[in-house]
Amino acid sequence: MTTQQVTTHQDRTMPSADGLSQFIGAGAWAAIVSGLAVAASLLLEWLVVPYEQLGQTEAYLTGSYLLSSGLRLLSTVLLAWALIGIYERQSRAAGTFGLWAFVVAFLGTALLAGNNWGEVFVWPTLAQVAPNVLSGQATEAPLYLLTGISLSFPIFSIGVILFGVATIRAGVYPRWAAVLLIVSLPVTIFLDPTPGKFQESIGQILFGIALAALGFYALKIAPSSTSS
Repeated sequence: MTTQQVTTHQDRTMPSADGLSQFIGAGAWAAIVSGLAVAASLLLEWLVVPYEQLGQTEAYLTGSYLLSSGLRLLSTVLLAWALIGIYERQSRAAGTFGLWAFVVAFLGTALLAGNNWGEVFVWPTLAQVAPNVLSGQATEAPLYLLTGISLSFPIFSIGVILFGVATIRAGVYPRWAAVLLIVSLPVTIFLDPTPGKFQESIGQILFGIALAALGFYALKIAPSSTSS
């Protein structure tokens, strides 16, 4: 095989830099869709899912809950892509701190995706076959399950806060969007966490707005302007 044939074969089998750049650049659109999806999900959770009428366990079996939780799962899956697109625009300006903030946020997103997958597929199943687990009447099983859930959201929140701080330090995106990202999730710690309550929804709605805003501004920043 000649050198020219080897080069041609490599060009056909290896992904192009342009294709990778397009994927990363599309992360801005992923951020917009992810932010709007999580905001819509929590609005549905607050206004439509019938927690008060049916109770939490029975509400898991309704179509409105399936739509709400499905939007959250979609949002989280897209968030991993969105973080790549948002970070790429500020990677050089964010420095080492920004890199590790991105890593923690990405890890937290992966853990949160597992939690949201459970909301779509596990909670409705338990509501049918083991409602005592959801009501807290079971013994060891729910404690073990809830321990895993309780670890996911704090790691995700820490990652988001660090990523927001790195975004402020980089100065590539508007400061207000980064500040909103930082305060959106911690504010839920001090509010009523009951599903279907406005207090439970407001923080994640604000997070969705901040994420969509960052995606919007990322569209205006050339992917190659802050990275090599």
